[in-house]
Amino acid sequence: MNMDALWGVAAKIPDSGPGAASQVTYTTILNAIRQSLLVNIPVGETDEQIAERRDRGVIEGRRVWEEIIGKWRNADLIIGEELVCSMGRLLLVGARPQDWDDVLSLVEQTMDVKRQVPRLGSPDRIKAGFPRLRGPHIPEQYRTEDGHLRPSQGSERGEEFLPVRTGKPQDNVFSSPLTYATPSNNTLSMVQEACQKIVAVKAADEYWDLLTDPRSYSVNPDLDNIHFRLRVLRQYRASAETVKLLKDSFATKKLQARPGTFRIAISACARDSNNHNSIKHAGQIVDIMMKTLEDADPKVVAKYAGLMKGSPTAKGPDIMDALARLHPVVRNLRVQLSVGMEDRGHLKGVVQLNAAQENDAVDALRQIYGLVDKLLLSHLISDELKKPFKKSRATLASFLHRFAYKSGNWRGKPDGDNGGLDAKEDQNAETDPLQELSQDTVEKSGRKPRWHHTALQVHHKHRPTETMGNDGGSIPKRRELVKEAAKALTVAQIKEVRNEQQEHAWSHDPLTRRPLSRPVVSDSAGILYNKDSVIEHLLKEEGDAQKVEWEKTLQSRVKGLKDVVEVKFEVDEEKKEESARGEKWVCPITGKELGPGAKAVYLVPCGHAFAGSVVKEVQGSACLQCNESYAENDVVAILPTEDRDIARLTLRMKTLKEKGLTHALKKEKGGKKKRKHADKEANGDSEKSKQTIPAPSNGIKNASTASLTKKVLEEQEARNKRRKMEQNDNVKSLFSRDDRGVSMGNSADYMTRGFSIPTKK
Repeated sequence: MNMDALWGVAAKIPDSGPGAASQVTYTTILNAIRQSLLVNIPVGETDEQIAERRDRGVIEGRRVWEEIIGKWRNADLIIGEELVCSMGRLLLVGARPQDWDDVLSLVEQTMDVKRQVPRLGSPDRIKAGFPRLRGPHIPEQYRTEDGHLRPSQGSERGEEFLPVRTGKPQDNVFSSPLTYATPSNNTLSMVQEACQKIVAVKAADEYWDLLTDPRSYSVNPDLDNIHFRLRVLRQYRASAETVKLLKDSFATKKLQARPGTFRIAISACARDSNNHNSIKHAGQIVDIMMKTLEDADPKVVAKYAGLMKGSPTAKGPDIMDALARLHPVVRNLRVQLSVGMEDRGHLKGVVQLNAAQENDAVDALRQIYGLVDKLLLSHLISDELKKPFKKSRATLASFLHRFAYKSGNWRGKPDGDNGGLDAKEDQNAETDPLQELSQDTVEKSGRKPRWHHTALQVHHKHRPTETMGNDGGSIPKRRELVKEAAKALTVAQIKEVRNEQQEHAWSHDPLTRRPLSRPVVSDSAGILYNKDSVIEHLLKEEGDAQKVEWEKTLQSRVKGLKDVVEVKFEVDEEKKEESARGEKWVCPITGKELGPGAKAVYLVPCGHAFAGSVVKEVQGSACLQCNESYAENDVVAILPTEDRDIARLTLRMKTLKEKGLTHALKKEKGGKKKRKHADKEANGDSEKSKQTIPAPSNGIKNASTASLTKKVLEEQEARNKRRKMEQNDNVKSLFSRDDRGVSMGNSADYMTRGFSIPTKK
């Protein structure tokens, strides 16, 4: 940024007239000074040189502000909030505490908002007992109040921002009143940042209440204001006020939070760790995060788990509550690592995690594992209560075990060399709960932990060295080539897989993989589908690739709409389900949620869904919703998991098929004839009919007519046979020996043909 050219143009601006500098002109100049101090910093500058350069820039801004106030006092210029905040942001960049304190004087001067704390270095501040600013990051020469530097002759540093006094009435002439700027969100953030820098905690509270009060300035805080306010609360360890601010801002005003919002909030609880209520406040922050964000933030989760693990006041029930709160968080982090996270931008869909995000998610899971380990290795709870946590620890260890195999460099840097990486891994491995048990546990057991396995050690992809052929290849090791034998899944892993399958089946259509949305139908096996998906399958032509694929899922259970029943779920309108389907299905009788983990059934043919315990206890023959009758065999379990329910549904469908009925109790196509033949075979009529009815049946039902017709046919058949056997005399004479001589004699010569010559006797 060329500041010399800017000052050259600014010097040519006239002091008055149409071409005089306006509010926009001064705002541009002040912003340019601020940007020159922050952007394009010379390489190799020390902290003292940076502070000196910033101090010169602030002095230039103070000179410009003197000119602005002079024009404002003479009513030649209107000051707005944008111009005030430009000057205030420039002061906040300064290296001296006096610059930060002058921001509050600037607000009082231009907006008529009185200072809530005495000026820095003033006698009133000393009398009030405010401590001196320590400022450990400030160079020594800039820590004290400075009166030796003068931006202009006759004025001390800071006097540019003293309140402007209007003249007294003289000779019946009054000076024009000043037009003050109106504070808004930009001013609120600037004031909170200034109070944070000068450690004026009480003043920050008073400014916040004053500016946000509907009876005064009625500023509606935005997300940036919330962040600056959270930083102030973090500074003086106000974890309770932090939770209250989050509830008021995101639960009632419906602001869209970001992961950084909860990172600042959870760090306030970490600074307030000596307070025994800080762990409770941290848990409330995690609850608000899970209700507000699409996906849990791994850094917040890791901070919360680490806070619970290192808290000296945390008892057994407190850790159990924390693990119960983290149970859905663990599932969400596993989904992020396996599938991806929700896109926080304008695009909708799933975004894969990068290397840094994967590291954060894995670190969060490891912190949770360490928290479970602390609970199990301590005597805070009884051994009976430790059983479910042992299963959850085994499940978490299994997932990290598999993830370590799938991604070989998830603890490495995404780009660049591997400098210091191995040493960093060795350092992390010392405190890794997945790779080491506590020393007490090892000594008691006397054996090496069974999960001390090479798979838990993270393998990094080998980079080509200079001695290789520069082709990007590497020499694989034996452990990378030899596959280990597959291990049988534990009971906990089997249950985990089954629960995941149930959750997916309760929320997604197995054909299209889309979320379930009403109307929802079910087949004879109790599987749920979207009705439009079933119709789409039935309308597809035979041989279609997608239809063939879907038929594998349906397994010939659905040949038409008669083979499905529309399931009528009761929807809880007050609560929205966080699953993919977006609505909560409940039992209309008990009000309990219908979903994975609880048995649910529906009735045929009405289709109303209830909890399984309701139908079992009532044991009626009419639906409790529509009063339509049903049989005991027509109670269909939704997505059954028990072998008994699956066998019962299979037997039910076999029985209905024999009766010529479909799953919806409607007549099957061609079912009447099938049912008639089935009844005959069951009663033994088939064998009797074979004995009474002759084999060559001609379709004549009258017995006498049938016998007469039979005789006629037999006679005709015999006559035809004789006719075939008899030959014509003329034809027969050609093959007769006795008549051959006579015949030849009669026709020995063509001249004597037709005459016979008698022979001599």
